[in-house]
Amino acid sequence: MSELNAILLRISAAGLLVVMSALVHEALKQATLGQAIFWRSLWSLPVIVMYARVLGPFRYSLKTDKAFGHILRGLMGLCAMALHFLCLAHLNISYATSLGFLAPILVLPLAAVFLAEKITKMVLFASFLGFSGVLMISFAELDTGDMPIASFIGIAAGLGFALTMAFTRVFVKQLSVKDSAALIALSFSVITMLGGLATLPFGWGALGDEAHRYLMFAGLLGGLGHVISNEAVKRSDISVLGPFDYTAIIWALAIDVMVFGFVPNRLGLFGIFVIAFAALSLAVKQVRSA
Repeated sequence: MSELNAILLRISAAGLLVVMSALVHEALKQATLGQAIFWRSLWSLPVIVMYARVLGPFRYSLKTDKAFGHILRGLMGLCAMALHFLCLAHLNISYATSLGFLAPILVLPLAAVFLAEKITKMVLFASFLGFSGVLMISFAELDTGDMPIASFIGIAAGLGFALTMAFTRVFVKQLSVKDSAALIALSFSVITMLGGLATLPFGWGALGDEAHRYLMFAGLLGGLGHVISNEAVKRSDISVLGPFDYTAIIWALAIDVMVFGFVPNRLGLFGIFVIAFAALSLAVKQVRSA
């Protein structure tokens, strides 16, 4: 039952983080990268603090003997957020999301090496089947002509984000053995907020009310998604949860179609089906073995 709850939490977190990405995508039309990181991180703090208070006395949620580990994880998260936002600034939501799905594939060997997790054939099948669906969607969205420099920047940033997230997720699993999910999320948000603030001397533009609202809701949803994702990791192996990250592409494509007017072609739709099948096949397997 705990593993099923972890899966449901992971799917919910995926949806929240995709909506956050859409809000950031729009905000970056006015905001600088540093501004987006700062405001997104700042507005996530109320959610994380409230979550910590719900768990019990606030001071106990903040206890740790791995302060350096949290700092290192925060810096890795800052790098990942910057790369993800850079990717969102240059690509549509579904393509940026699909690049991020390289992380669950990259995390499989890392989980085996650093966490001694068992990688079953079913997990490998679902992960690589889902990755095949991501590739189909990627090829469906790529322009057959010459790609502008912005697209190259977005793709490179997306690949860097995936690699950084692979290491970050393994690191979170190590921290979550003793430390609370609230502390992991809080340290992450504080460090990324300070990292965004450090770009102030390089020039921040004036933001309109609309951009501020986008970043406010991005922070609130991002904080909630972050906490839920960490709670999922505490309840199951990340090698099991990895394939369920692919469900976020369905959220991303739905937002692209309904909000931004992007309609996928047949190859893109087939990619969605493959990803959904990969996630559902592993979910059924976990439910039957529970």
